[in-house]
Amino acid sequence: MKKRHCILLAAAAFLAVACGSNTNEENPDNGTKKNPETGLKTVTYQLSNDEIANPERGLFTQYESNAKDYVALSYLRKLRSEGKTLVQLMYYLNDYRDKDLPGGFATKLEVDLDQVREAGMKAILRFAYTNKQDGADAPMHIIKRHLDQIKPTLHKQVGVIACVQAGFIGAWGEWYYSTNKLNNPTAYRQLLDKWLEVLPAERCIQVRTPKYKQEYVGNATPLNDNTAFKNTPAARIAHHNDAFMTDQTNMGTYGDIDKDKSYIAQDALYVPLGGETAVPPSGVKWAKGEEAWNEVNYLHWSFLNDAYYKELLKTWNTGGYFNKIKKFLGYRLALTKVEYSEQNAPGSDITVNLWMNNYGTACMYNPRLAILVLSPTDGGREYIVSTGLDFRMVKPGKPTNMQTKIKLPENMPEGKYKLFLWLPDKDKKLQDNPKYAVQLANTTTWGELTGYNDLNITLNVAKDKNAKPGTSSLVFSKKERP
Repeated sequence: MKKRHCILLAAAAFLAVACGSNTNEENPDNGTKKNPETGLKTVTYQLSNDEIANPERGLFTQYESNAKDYVALSYLRKLRSEGKTLVQLMYYLNDYRDKDLPGGFATKLEVDLDQVREAGMKAILRFAYTNKQDGADAPMHIIKRHLDQIKPTLHKQVGVIACVQAGFIGAWGEWYYSTNKLNNPTAYRQLLDKWLEVLPAERCIQVRTPKYKQEYVGNATPLNDNTAFKNTPAARIAHHNDAFMTDQTNMGTYGDIDKDKSYIAQDALYVPLGGETAVPPSGVKWAKGEEAWNEVNYLHWSFLNDAYYKELLKTWNTGGYFNKIKKFLGYRLALTKVEYSEQNAPGSDITVNLWMNNYGTACMYNPRLAILVLSPTDGGREYIVSTGLDFRMVKPGKPTNMQTKIKLPENMPEGKYKLFLWLPDKDKKLQDNPKYAVQLANTTTWGELTGYNDLNITLNVAKDKNAKPGTSSLVFSKKERP
């Protein structure tokens, strides 16, 4: 769009974090060995150099729509084939500044999001009434009414919504130039109150500057491990910057530049930060690719518009920085090693300890399942368990050890079982779609048809009269057939 110039614990799962430095460099390792003290076997992993089209991260394309025309599935599939997993759906409601949305708009929005799902993508939603600096927006009572009208669709389609942007007020929904005098803290509070009411609690609302969030929550304290991922305004209000790298303040995004950046750098470890560049003001030296890379890395960006401002983005190809941003933007999780108990008896506990690294610029920001899968090598029924481990806590530059014990069923057939890590979407409509599962940045086999990460581990399950009965509250169970 054109711009103005100006840690969690599960029942038997434990997560520990060890600090390190984030260089986004991938140092390969491999090998398998056994620890004589613990009796656990260890497998180590090599890192992949591939670009990975993981959900809810990376470059995105913006699609401008209205209240009538549907988003073409062929267009979305083309974006997905380019490796994009996000699309921004920007709805301009020009014809409804003084009235209800037509009855068909909820249907249109639902169909658009169905198409997004069919393409294997997720949407960043924004609504506005004008894309002109001197264009008219709507009064607050109309905005609230429109949000009430789309609330059922937001709840029904929450799985394919990555996040929303507060929008509605002023040109492009960026909270400037309001013809209804809504560019003030009172109106901003009313709009955010309404968004928090109508949007499902597991999704975030992005605002245009850190000041807007700070004024709403009443403080400038960024999120931390104890305050994040809760149904509170602070944990649900996120950030978008639509003037990235244009000048020192990013066209007014920052007031006190150092303080605001420090705040976002911590806050964006827990909520999504994304946006786009803009046309730099006249006389301002254009930011170089290295500067852009350092900024997305420091501030923990999750996604960036790949089309605006194109001329600035092109200059970041020098030195390969645009491709580096494309590859590492958002989360990029990889295993360093896994410890596991190789010999296991039915009814006993097995141990699986994961050592994870995040080589990306940011963390996961939406809830996701973490499932271990035991697949019999003879082709029998798979066993799964949801570990309760929260991979959103795997931060860039902080190697993370996740430890878990899981009980095997007492009637589990003896035999050999391959061990997989499955990180599917939490939404039931998407769980079995491998396009919505997370692929680790390792060279181990990725299951394109299953969404499983092959840990290159085979467990032996055999009866043993000396085996201790399992005590874990986490128990493998047979996977339901699709």
